[in-house]
Amino acid sequence: MENFNVKKKEQELNRLKRDLQRDTQKERKERTHNLIKKGAMLESFFDIKNLSILETESLLKELAPVVKKLRDQNN
Repeated sequence: MENFNVKKKEQELNRLKRDLQRDTQKERKERTHNLIKKGAMLESFFDIKNLSILETESLLKELAPVVKKLRDQNN
């Protein structure tokens, strides 16, 4: 009987691990999807398809303080 309980506990633990892995994977996929959508919007709105990653980073570093200032003025 004790062996049966141990197996049941192991099965429950494995099920919980699978559930956690599934939830973690779902969250990662959702985050990746959101990052891709945001990147696509940036590319579209700022017409930066021809910029490299470094050039895009530089542009965003220049724009960030301006955007922050505008947001602060509107709040």
